[in-house]
Amino acid sequence: MKKWICLLLIACLLTSTLIGCSPKESDNSEQQGSSEPVTVRIAGLKGPTSIGMIRLFEEKPSLGENVDSVYEVAQSPDVLVSKLLSQEVDFATLPTNTAAQLYNKDGNYQLAAISIWGVLYLLTEDENIQSFSDLKGKQIESSNKGTTPDVLFRYLLQKNGLDPESDVALNYDLPHVELAQSMAAGKIETAVLPEPFATMVTLKNENVHIALDFQEEWRKISKSDTSYPQTCLVVNKDFAQTHPDIVKNFLEHYKASIDWMNENPAEAGTLVEKHDIGLQAKMAEKAIPRCNMRFESAEKAAPTVEEYLNMLLEFSPQDIGGKLPDENFYYIEK
Repeated sequence: MKKWICLLLIACLLTSTLIGCSPKESDNSEQQGSSEPVTVRIAGLKGPTSIGMIRLFEEKPSLGENVDSVYEVAQSPDVLVSKLLSQEVDFATLPTNTAAQLYNKDGNYQLAAISIWGVLYLLTEDENIQSFSDLKGKQIESSNKGTTPDVLFRYLLQKNGLDPESDVALNYDLPHVELAQSMAAGKIETAVLPEPFATMVTLKNENVHIALDFQEEWRKISKSDTSYPQTCLVVNKDFAQTHPDIVKNFLEHYKASIDWMNENPAEAGTLVEKHDIGLQAKMAEKAIPRCNMRFESAEKAAPTVEEYLNMLLEFSPQDIGGKLPDENFYYIEK
Protein backbone atom coordinates (compact mmCIF):
# COMPACT_ATOMS: atom_id res chain seq x y z
CA MET A 1 0.00 0.00 0.00
CA LYS A 2 2.81 2.41 0.87
CA LYS A 3 4.39 1.60 -2.46
CA TRP A 4 1.21 2.56 -4.36
CA ILE A 5 0.81 5.79 -2.38
CA CYS A 6 4.39 6.81 -3.22
CA LEU A 7 3.83 6.08 -6.90
CA LEU A 8 0.61 8.11 -6.85
CA LEU A 9 2.34 11.07 -5.21
CA ILE A 10 5.17 10.98 -7.81
CA ALA A 11 2.61 10.87 -10.63
CA CYS A 12 0.76 13.88 -9.18
CA LEU A 13 3.98 15.86 -8.86
CA LEU A 14 4.96 15.09 -12.46
CA THR A 15 1.53 16.03 -13.76
CA SER A 16 1.40 19.33 -11.86
CA THR A 17 4.93 20.19 -13.05
CA LEU A 18 4.01 19.56 -16.69
CA ILE A 19 0.79 21.52 -16.43
CA GLY A 20 2.58 24.38 -14.71
CA CYS A 21 5.28 24.62 -17.40
CA SER A 22 3.21 24.15 -20.52
CA PRO A 23 1.43 27.52 -20.53
CA LYS A 24 4.77 29.35 -20.14
CA GLU A 25 6.33 27.37 -23.00
CA SER A 26 3.30 28.12 -25.14
CA ASP A 27 3.50 31.85 -24.29
CA ASN A 28 7.18 31.98 -25.21
CA SER A 29 6.50 30.24 -28.48
CA GLU A 30 3.76 32.71 -29.35
CA GLN A 31 5.98 35.71 -28.51
CA GLN A 32 8.88 34.41 -30.60
CA GLY A 33 6.68 33.75 -33.63
CA SER A 34 4.85 37.08 -33.77
CA SER A 35 5.60 40.79 -34.02
CA GLU A 36 3.55 43.94 -33.63
CA PRO A 37 1.89 44.95 -36.95
CA VAL A 38 3.36 48.11 -38.53
CA THR A 39 1.71 50.34 -41.13
CA VAL A 40 4.14 52.47 -43.13
CA ARG A 41 2.66 55.68 -44.57
CA ILE A 42 4.34 57.01 -47.73
CA ALA A 43 3.45 60.24 -49.55
CA GLY A 44 4.57 62.16 -52.61
CA LEU A 45 3.54 65.25 -54.54
CA LYS A 46 1.55 65.13 -57.74
CA GLY A 47 3.98 65.42 -60.65
CA PRO A 48 7.65 64.44 -61.17
CA THR A 49 8.28 64.24 -57.42
CA SER A 50 6.29 60.99 -57.22
CA ILE A 51 7.29 59.40 -60.52
CA GLY A 52 10.33 57.71 -58.96
CA MET A 53 8.02 55.78 -56.61
CA ILE A 54 5.68 54.62 -59.36
CA ARG A 55 6.72 50.97 -59.24
CA LEU A 56 6.18 50.99 -55.48
CA PHE A 57 2.67 52.36 -56.01
CA GLU A 58 2.01 49.51 -58.41
CA GLU A 59 3.60 46.56 -56.59
CA LYS A 60 3.61 47.60 -52.91
CA PRO A 61 6.67 45.40 -52.18
CA SER A 62 7.08 43.84 -48.78
CA LEU A 63 9.00 45.99 -46.31
CA GLY A 64 9.20 43.26 -43.71
CA GLU A 65 7.18 40.63 -41.86
CA ASN A 66 3.85 41.92 -40.57
CA VAL A 67 4.49 45.30 -42.27
CA ASP A 68 1.79 46.96 -44.37
CA SER A 69 2.34 50.03 -46.57
CA VAL A 70 -0.02 52.80 -47.65
CA TYR A 71 0.85 55.15 -50.54
CA GLU A 72 -0.77 58.49 -51.33
CA VAL A 73 -0.26 61.45 -53.66
CA ALA A 74 -0.75 64.92 -52.16
CA GLN A 75 -2.42 67.37 -54.53
CA SER A 76 -0.32 70.36 -53.46
CA PRO A 77 2.81 71.21 -51.43
CA ASP A 78 0.64 72.82 -48.72
CA VAL A 79 -1.28 69.57 -48.20
CA LEU A 80 1.91 67.53 -47.93
CA VAL A 81 3.60 70.00 -45.58
CA SER A 82 0.51 69.92 -43.35
CA LYS A 83 0.75 66.12 -43.14
CA LEU A 84 4.43 66.33 -42.29
CA LEU A 85 3.92 68.94 -39.60
CA SER A 86 1.34 66.70 -37.96
CA GLN A 87 3.59 63.63 -38.51
CA GLU A 88 0.91 61.76 -40.46
CA VAL A 89 3.44 60.13 -42.81
CA ASP A 90 6.65 58.15 -42.31
CA PHE A 91 8.28 58.77 -45.71
CA ALA A 92 7.71 61.61 -48.18
CA THR A 93 9.27 63.02 -51.34
CA LEU A 94 9.43 66.82 -51.52
CA PRO A 95 11.71 69.71 -52.55
CA THR A 96 15.01 69.62 -50.69
CA ASN A 97 14.68 73.22 -49.51
CA THR A 98 11.24 72.40 -48.03
CA ALA A 99 12.81 69.50 -46.16
CA ALA A 100 15.37 71.95 -44.72
CA GLN A 101 12.60 74.36 -43.71
CA LEU A 102 10.70 71.60 -41.91
CA TYR A 103 13.81 70.34 -40.15
CA ASN A 104 14.71 73.85 -38.98
CA LYS A 105 11.16 74.21 -37.69
CA ASP A 106 10.75 71.04 -35.62
CA GLY A 107 13.45 68.49 -36.51
CA ASN A 108 10.97 65.66 -36.99
CA TYR A 109 12.08 64.61 -40.48
CA GLN A 110 15.53 63.75 -41.77
CA LEU A 111 16.79 63.72 -45.34
CA ALA A 112 17.23 60.06 -46.30
CA ALA A 113 18.11 60.31 -50.01
CA ILE A 114 18.17 62.58 -53.06
CA SER A 115 16.01 61.48 -55.97
CA ILE A 116 15.78 64.34 -58.52
CA TRP A 117 18.76 66.36 -59.69
CA GLY A 118 16.99 69.34 -61.26
CA VAL A 119 14.12 69.69 -63.76
CA LEU A 120 14.44 73.34 -64.90
CA TYR A 121 14.86 74.59 -68.46
CA LEU A 122 14.71 77.83 -70.44
CA LEU A 123 12.43 77.45 -73.46
CA THR A 124 12.20 79.88 -76.35
CA GLU A 125 11.14 80.45 -79.93
CA ASP A 126 14.17 82.72 -80.39
CA GLU A 127 16.86 80.85 -82.33
CA ASN A 128 19.45 83.46 -81.28
CA ILE A 129 19.32 82.46 -77.61
CA GLN A 130 22.01 79.85 -77.07
CA SER A 131 23.69 81.01 -73.84
CA PHE A 132 22.98 83.12 -70.77
CA SER A 133 24.71 86.11 -72.34
CA ASP A 134 22.10 86.05 -75.11
CA LEU A 135 19.40 86.81 -72.52
CA LYS A 136 20.58 90.39 -71.95
CA GLY A 137 17.75 92.82 -72.72
CA LYS A 138 15.17 90.01 -73.09
CA GLN A 139 11.83 89.62 -71.33
CA ILE A 140 11.56 86.23 -69.69
CA GLU A 141 8.42 84.74 -68.21
CA SER A 142 8.71 82.80 -64.98
CA SER A 143 6.42 81.78 -62.11
CA ASN A 144 6.20 82.28 -58.37
CA LYS A 145 8.76 84.94 -57.52
CA GLY A 146 10.96 83.94 -54.60
CA THR A 147 10.46 80.19 -55.02
CA THR A 148 13.40 77.87 -55.60
CA PRO A 149 13.15 77.87 -59.44
CA ASP A 150 13.16 81.68 -59.45
CA VAL A 151 16.04 81.89 -56.97
CA LEU A 152 18.07 79.36 -58.95
CA PHE A 153 17.46 81.23 -62.23
CA ARG A 154 18.56 84.55 -60.76
CA TYR A 155 21.61 82.87 -59.24
CA LEU A 156 22.60 81.44 -62.63
CA LEU A 157 22.06 84.83 -64.29
CA GLN A 158 24.38 86.48 -61.78
CA LYS A 159 27.04 83.77 -62.10
CA ASN A 160 26.96 84.33 -65.86
CA GLY A 161 27.60 88.06 -65.47
CA LEU A 162 24.03 89.37 -65.73
CA ASP A 163 22.18 91.48 -63.17
CA PRO A 164 18.73 89.91 -62.67
CA GLU A 165 17.34 93.33 -61.71
CA SER A 166 18.57 95.37 -64.68
CA ASP A 167 19.91 93.17 -67.49
CA VAL A 168 16.72 91.16 -68.04
CA ALA A 169 12.99 91.80 -67.59
CA LEU A 170 11.49 89.06 -65.42
CA ASN A 171 7.72 88.68 -65.43
CA TYR A 172 5.83 86.53 -62.91
CA ASP A 173 2.22 87.02 -63.99
CA LEU A 174 1.33 83.37 -64.70
CA PRO A 175 1.61 80.14 -62.69
CA HIS A 176 3.33 77.17 -64.32
CA VAL A 177 0.22 75.59 -65.83
CA GLU A 178 -1.04 78.78 -67.47
CA LEU A 179 2.46 79.80 -68.51
CA ALA A 180 2.97 76.46 -70.27
CA GLN A 181 -0.42 76.71 -71.96
CA SER A 182 0.29 80.24 -73.21
CA MET A 183 3.67 79.24 -74.55
CA ALA A 184 2.23 76.18 -76.27
CA ALA A 185 -0.30 78.49 -77.94
CA GLY A 186 2.50 80.75 -79.21
CA LYS A 187 1.62 83.71 -76.97
CA ILE A 188 4.95 83.75 -75.10
CA GLU A 189 8.41 83.71 -76.66
CA THR A 190 10.77 82.87 -73.77
CA ALA A 191 10.07 81.27 -70.39
CA VAL A 192 11.55 79.27 -67.54
CA LEU A 193 9.65 76.01 -67.00
CA PRO A 194 10.21 72.76 -65.10
CA GLU A 195 9.40 69.29 -66.30
CA PRO A 196 6.88 68.02 -67.25
CA PHE A 197 5.72 71.42 -68.55
CA ALA A 198 8.81 71.77 -70.74
CA THR A 199 7.95 68.53 -72.51
CA MET A 200 4.30 69.50 -72.83
CA VAL A 201 5.20 72.79 -74.56
CA THR A 202 7.71 71.27 -76.97
CA LEU A 203 5.25 68.54 -77.94
CA LYS A 204 2.47 71.04 -78.65
CA ASN A 205 4.49 73.86 -80.25
CA GLU A 206 7.17 72.82 -82.74
CA ASN A 207 8.59 76.37 -82.80
CA VAL A 208 9.69 76.13 -79.17
CA HIS A 209 12.98 74.52 -78.21
CA ILE A 210 15.00 74.10 -75.03
CA ALA A 211 17.79 76.68 -75.17
CA LEU A 212 19.31 76.29 -71.69
CA ASP A 213 19.54 73.30 -69.40
CA PHE A 214 19.86 74.71 -65.86
CA GLN A 215 21.24 71.42 -64.60
CA GLU A 216 24.15 71.60 -67.02
CA GLU A 217 24.72 75.25 -66.12
CA TRP A 218 24.89 74.31 -62.43
CA ARG A 219 27.52 71.68 -63.17
CA LYS A 220 29.62 74.24 -65.03
CA ILE A 221 29.46 76.77 -62.19
CA SER A 222 29.99 74.30 -59.36
CA LYS A 223 32.66 72.44 -61.37
CA SER A 224 30.96 69.21 -60.41
CA ASP A 225 29.77 66.10 -62.18
CA THR A 226 26.55 66.36 -60.21
CA SER A 227 23.62 68.72 -60.68
CA TYR A 228 21.74 70.41 -57.83
CA PRO A 229 19.72 68.15 -55.48
CA GLN A 230 16.23 69.54 -56.10
CA THR A 231 14.07 66.76 -54.65
CA CYS A 232 14.63 64.44 -51.71
CA LEU A 233 13.11 61.65 -49.67
CA VAL A 234 12.60 62.34 -45.96
CA VAL A 235 11.90 59.90 -43.14
CA ASN A 236 10.29 60.54 -39.77
CA LYS A 237 13.12 60.53 -37.22
CA ASP A 238 11.24 58.58 -34.52
CA PHE A 239 10.04 56.00 -37.05
CA ALA A 240 13.60 55.54 -38.33
CA GLN A 241 14.95 55.01 -34.81
CA THR A 242 12.25 52.44 -34.04
CA HIS A 243 12.25 50.61 -37.38
CA PRO A 244 15.73 50.84 -39.00
CA ASP A 245 15.19 47.56 -40.89
CA ILE A 246 12.01 48.89 -42.51
CA VAL A 247 13.85 52.08 -43.51
CA LYS A 248 16.66 50.01 -45.04
CA ASN A 249 14.19 47.90 -47.00
CA PHE A 250 12.26 50.93 -48.24
CA LEU A 251 15.39 52.71 -49.43
CA GLU A 252 16.44 49.62 -51.38
CA HIS A 253 13.02 49.32 -53.02
CA TYR A 254 12.92 53.05 -53.78
CA LYS A 255 16.30 52.91 -55.51
CA ALA A 256 15.17 49.87 -57.51
CA SER A 257 11.99 51.71 -58.54
CA ILE A 258 13.97 54.73 -59.82
CA ASP A 259 16.40 52.48 -61.72
CA TRP A 260 13.51 50.57 -63.31
CA MET A 261 11.72 53.79 -64.27
CA ASN A 262 14.82 55.13 -66.05
CA GLU A 263 15.25 51.86 -67.93
CA ASN A 264 11.55 51.50 -68.82
CA PRO A 265 10.10 54.99 -69.45
CA ALA A 266 7.20 53.73 -71.59
CA GLU A 267 6.01 51.23 -68.96
CA ALA A 268 6.61 53.79 -66.21
CA GLY A 269 4.55 56.36 -68.15
CA THR A 270 1.64 53.92 -68.30
CA LEU A 271 1.78 53.47 -64.52
CA VAL A 272 2.03 57.24 -63.96
CA GLU A 273 -1.28 57.72 -65.79
CA LYS A 274 -2.84 54.67 -64.08
CA HIS A 275 -2.05 55.95 -60.59
CA ASP A 276 -3.08 59.55 -61.37
CA ILE A 277 0.32 61.12 -60.71
CA GLY A 278 -0.70 64.05 -62.89
CA LEU A 279 0.65 63.15 -66.34
CA GLN A 280 -0.63 61.28 -69.35
CA ALA A 281 1.38 58.19 -70.24
CA LYS A 282 2.98 59.54 -73.42
CA MET A 283 3.95 62.84 -71.83
CA ALA A 284 5.42 61.07 -68.79
CA GLU A 285 7.45 58.79 -71.07
CA LYS A 286 8.92 61.80 -72.89
CA ALA A 287 9.52 63.79 -69.69
CA ILE A 288 11.25 61.04 -67.66
CA PRO A 289 14.70 61.35 -69.31
CA ARG A 290 14.78 65.10 -68.51
CA CYS A 291 13.61 64.64 -64.92
CA ASN A 292 17.16 63.60 -63.98
CA MET A 293 16.13 61.00 -61.41
CA ARG A 294 18.88 59.13 -59.61
CA PHE A 295 18.97 57.68 -56.10
CA GLU A 296 21.78 58.79 -53.82
CA SER A 297 21.92 58.19 -50.08
CA ALA A 298 21.94 61.13 -47.67
CA GLU A 299 25.41 60.19 -46.47
CA LYS A 300 26.87 60.39 -49.98
CA ALA A 301 24.83 63.41 -51.10
CA ALA A 302 25.39 65.55 -47.98
CA PRO A 303 28.22 67.75 -49.39
CA THR A 304 26.24 68.54 -52.55
CA VAL A 305 23.08 69.23 -50.54
CA GLU A 306 24.97 71.62 -48.28
CA GLU A 307 26.41 73.49 -51.28
CA TYR A 308 22.90 73.83 -52.74
CA LEU A 309 21.40 75.00 -49.45
CA ASN A 310 24.24 77.50 -49.03
CA MET A 311 23.29 79.01 -52.38
CA LEU A 312 19.67 79.31 -51.30
CA LEU A 313 20.75 80.77 -47.95
CA GLU A 314 22.69 83.49 -49.76
CA PHE A 315 19.88 84.41 -52.14
CA SER A 316 16.71 83.61 -50.20
CA PRO A 317 17.25 82.59 -46.54
CA GLN A 318 13.55 82.03 -45.89
CA ASP A 319 13.59 79.35 -48.59
CA ILE A 320 15.41 76.99 -46.20
CA GLY A 321 14.14 78.29 -42.87
CA GLY A 322 16.74 81.00 -42.28
CA LYS A 323 19.78 78.80 -41.58
CA LEU A 324 21.61 75.68 -42.66
CA PRO A 325 20.31 72.51 -40.98
CA ASP A 326 22.76 70.84 -38.59
CA GLU A 327 24.44 67.48 -39.23
CA ASN A 328 21.48 65.56 -37.78
CA PHE A 329 19.45 66.66 -40.80
CA TYR A 330 20.99 63.72 -42.69
CA TYR A 331 19.72 60.20 -41.98
CA ILE A 332 22.72 57.86 -41.86
CA GLU A 333 22.04 54.13 -41.89
CA LYS A 334 23.50 52.37 -38.90
